[in-house]
Amino acid sequence: MSHPVLWPKAFFYPVGNSSAICLTDNLPPENPANVLLLGCGDPRHILYTLHVDPPIQRPVFDVTCCDIEPAVIARNVLLFTLIYDGHQNERIWDIFYNIKVDQTSFELLISQTKKLLDITRDLGSWRKSPYSRFLRFGSRYTVSQLRRYLRLYARTEDYSQKKHKELFSSFTREFEARHHTQIVPDTAHSAGPFAMDARCVLSEHFFHYWQKGTVSRSATRIAAAMFVNPTFVYSESSTPSLAGYCCTLHYGTYPLQGFHLAAAFLSPSTEKTTEERLISCAKLQFQEWCSTFKAISSSQKTVTIRLFIGDALSFCQRLDHLQSAPADPDNHLYVSPWTTAELVLDGGDYHSIPGAPTNFDVVDTSNLTDHVGLLNILVAAVPLLTPAPTSVLYTEAVLDKETAGTEGSNLLELLFADIPTIGLLLGVSPTGYISQFNSTPKAGLHEIAEKFRERIGWKFPYPIGSQVPREEIMTPSFPNPSALADVLFRLYERIFADEDIRQIVNGSRIAQNLVHYHRGSFAALLGLVKSRIQTDWSMVMEKLFDRLCSDRNIILGSSNFQELCCQLYLRGVYCPEFLGPRRAVINRSGLFKGWKEIPALVCVVLVIPRERIQRLERMSSQGLGSPMFECGLRGQTFQCIFACIQAVLGTVSFQGSGSDGRVSIAEDAAGWSGISPLVVSVLVPASNLVLEPQCTQVTLGLHTTPTTAVTWSGILGPMLTLFTADVTDTSAVYVTMNRPDCSPSALASVPVTFNISRTQVSVAIAECRISTMTTRWEMSASERRNVKEAKVDYKQNSPCVIQVVMNDVVRKEMVFPFPIDGTRAKVRIARKSGWIEVEAPARYGLDSSSEFPSLKITSVLAQGRRPVVWNIPRVNLASLPIMEAKLLDRHNLTLTVHCDLSFSDREQSLRKNSSQYLIVQIKETIMALFAGIIQQKGPNVIRLSNPDDGGIYTIIFCNGIRMDLSSHTFIVDACVLPLTEDLMEGRRGLNIVGLSSQGMTINTRGDEADAWKYLFVGFTERCRTWKHTANCKYVNSNQVPASVKYAQNPLCGCGEGIDLGALSLDPRWKDLAPLMTRVAISPLFGIAYLETVDQRVSDMLEDKTAMSSLSNGSKKNCAVCHKTESAEAKLLKCSRCKEVDYCGKECQMGHWKEHKKVCKAK
Repeated sequence: MSHPVLWPKAFFYPVGNSSAICLTDNLPPENPANVLLLGCGDPRHILYTLHVDPPIQRPVFDVTCCDIEPAVIARNVLLFTLIYDGHQNERIWDIFYNIKVDQTSFELLISQTKKLLDITRDLGSWRKSPYSRFLRFGSRYTVSQLRRYLRLYARTEDYSQKKHKELFSSFTREFEARHHTQIVPDTAHSAGPFAMDARCVLSEHFFHYWQKGTVSRSATRIAAAMFVNPTFVYSESSTPSLAGYCCTLHYGTYPLQGFHLAAAFLSPSTEKTTEERLISCAKLQFQEWCSTFKAISSSQKTVTIRLFIGDALSFCQRLDHLQSAPADPDNHLYVSPWTTAELVLDGGDYHSIPGAPTNFDVVDTSNLTDHVGLLNILVAAVPLLTPAPTSVLYTEAVLDKETAGTEGSNLLELLFADIPTIGLLLGVSPTGYISQFNSTPKAGLHEIAEKFRERIGWKFPYPIGSQVPREEIMTPSFPNPSALADVLFRLYERIFADEDIRQIVNGSRIAQNLVHYHRGSFAALLGLVKSRIQTDWSMVMEKLFDRLCSDRNIILGSSNFQELCCQLYLRGVYCPEFLGPRRAVINRSGLFKGWKEIPALVCVVLVIPRERIQRLERMSSQGLGSPMFECGLRGQTFQCIFACIQAVLGTVSFQGSGSDGRVSIAEDAAGWSGISPLVVSVLVPASNLVLEPQCTQVTLGLHTTPTTAVTWSGILGPMLTLFTADVTDTSAVYVTMNRPDCSPSALASVPVTFNISRTQVSVAIAECRISTMTTRWEMSASERRNVKEAKVDYKQNSPCVIQVVMNDVVRKEMVFPFPIDGTRAKVRIARKSGWIEVEAPARYGLDSSSEFPSLKITSVLAQGRRPVVWNIPRVNLASLPIMEAKLLDRHNLTLTVHCDLSFSDREQSLRKNSSQYLIVQIKETIMALFAGIIQQKGPNVIRLSNPDDGGIYTIIFCNGIRMDLSSHTFIVDACVLPLTEDLMEGRRGLNIVGLSSQGMTINTRGDEADAWKYLFVGFTERCRTWKHTANCKYVNSNQVPASVKYAQNPLCGCGEGIDLGALSLDPRWKDLAPLMTRVAISPLFGIAYLETVDQRVSDMLEDKTAMSSLSNGSKKNCAVCHKTESAEAKLLKCSRCKEVDYCGKECQMGHWKEHKKVCKAK
């Protein structure tokens, strides 16, 4: 296990606590979608994805769902099969979302449960059922756990009404103990930018849900709901305990959080949005999702949902092993920390041809960061990503508002290093870090809390903006092993900061956090690093060991050193000498008497009487946290700690003797409600057991941190020991070759191999972080002849690419494995030897000098020379609700604030000082675009002009404003017409000239005009419903955009005149429509983990009188286009009322029709 074993106190999350997202929004519509959901939770993401992105063009939609909670998978199977069977949506809703149900729904639930029990007798029976065409199981263990929960559900058929009342009272007691305020802000997240309007209504309904057990307010429905829904009752941690039945349903559970309640505010009704409308909105969406799933699952074979019950990190490790050694079944892992069930993917699909996927285009990890640690997730999941620029890994991290956007950002604490360093070592980077913007808001008005949840997409940062095939991308090479060892040791110090005496003395916050890492986690990290880079690895490990052995700050470092060596050996990362072939010979006496062979590592099994852990059982309900367990070996002169343990409640049996001895454990089906002892197994060096064989003890205790010391030392003593036994005590300690129920080959060390590419980029390190990267162009014979007298120049084309130009003709792309700062690059030329070398520093944080190269990667060329979106999620415009004209006035402030919040606090200050920063200019243009639509109350024409280079270059025909529900952002649905020389000739040219008197013009100068041509590529790709053709200009020109020159089209032309929306019905644009391409333009938001983005919102909430001026800051803006006043462009006031500002005559005249109604002369 890569994660420590913690006290198994966990809440049950039967329904999701965040709005459904589209899982395929980073994939082109024609690409297959192999998706992995770790900590999958309820299936709202799957249902929503199929609804908004149905697999019409997509050849495959294959989703693998992994969750450690069997009850989650059992509920999902019930939901999918009920939908497939065509039962009434209202009944399915009641069964999946209500804590209490009426008799009809209860009987349907029991009936479906019995039906599933009948067809899951074995995998063969399941394969004969109609459900198997879309629903598959990853393992026999998954089926057995599913059946266990189905039997629990079926058993409630015989419960009396008294029993049902007792069960529900446990829910209400938990709720009343947790909630003491009338407003519950979390309930309103699903309303997105309308959350402030919804939170009071939803908070009140939240209390009703927990008090009555139903979503419905109907008195009749409430009275009829007399049965507790068993799918909310049973979970892994909800079995009866010593204190009686304990409800573990999370106290924040609320069904409406999983839907898109912002849609309720887009209704044209003039009535105030009520609770009833919000409920109806959620139920309508659920009905639509179910209808889509029913249709697809019944008619298509392209959709497959695979289910697996088990630990996410172990599952990833098993899938990775299948990739590297598909014929080797003996990579022994346990399903989860509290069982001895072996993780075997024997569901039938992983060893067939074609088999279940082991590489994925999308990996979503939900909020597992909070439960297992961000670094553990990256180490486990990155090897499973398909090597393509479209592949993405999503994580969700809870960040602290006070430190977000600072050098001490929570994200950096979660990574234990700066982003360039960890990104280069692991091979992925946050997409927003490279592009310097996000396409989704942090939260805006609806997330004003001390902590906020940040969803981050991680992608391979290269080949971004490069024509170099991925197989030729350079491997990072570290020529200085000592410097790399320093970096790894710094990581070690930060990962184990809870053991750092300096942190403890300072009372650092990091020492108080839940422990997610042990030495096995660090060994797994080193294994991934080793597989990705080139260096003298043996020298790196020798230097790292020197630092570990001389360190005096990590107070438990020496005690954990033996386990680190064990884990490095097991994972094939490094073989310490005392575990290698030359290790000391151990006498076959004492503990090892009769052993034929004594391996480097042996397994110690410790049996702990149940009464020794009942102290924890009694106290766990009193909020004493989730302490970490660890075993120890100690004698008179030594103490070793081993945290990579496996635990289970059960009884031990021992067969054989000596090296043939085997331990088997009969797991107690009653779990914590039973009386079986706790059995713990751990791998240790055999040599540790013969140091002091007569006085060596084996212990089980809690990991010492400042928190656990304060909490538990008074109960367990200063060493936090739960149980101790002599290693020679045969009633409590067993020593075997292998772990319980484990094959002999499981302890073999499989070496991690280097991933060597054709060339490398040399990485220099300074002060324990990446300093510079250097790559070389070795020229061919003809190129060498040319370089002798050639003029050599270079420019940065994209975040990771510098293009070297020789005599303005020969071009060579120098690709780096992570973003660089090209403004400080150095070029060295060896004309005689025939090579050119480029050295560039790594780019850290936000860098204005790299803005343009970053903005150029809104789309990148992928395999097959087709463009794909990088950091702008795809949308299905037809599925997004449109804001009707009459709503634009009603939601004017919401739209304005939403656009205003796209500016970070830093960017807001730059706006006040007439900033020339490119990203600020682009955000202001987008804001003006929204303002123009609001002012015109619907579709209109907006022109983009570069006064310094030809004037108008693009005309935007706006269909209207839509709401991207899953991203909580607004989108301008429009069609763009790039002006070209050919287009301006003839009758069409006259029509275009006539447009100059309509709508508004937005000036975009210099780099902004070029940047918009890159953005338009991304904005067209994100919403296209058409396919690129054989005549695609991107392919023919081998570049994206096709051109950035004035009077040339930056777009490929493949989508011209196709699916233009409402515009295609407007007779005014009949001649021009065939030349237009549809786009989806949305605000570009700041990056909350790099800079503060909402301090103004917090200030505004403290001073509500500032609401109306939020969008203006302290600087004046044009009332129409919202352009900010600057020293070069002063605003002019209305000459009559002296109250309203305009940037020029055009905006003033366009506004007069509305303004004259309120304009009063002064």
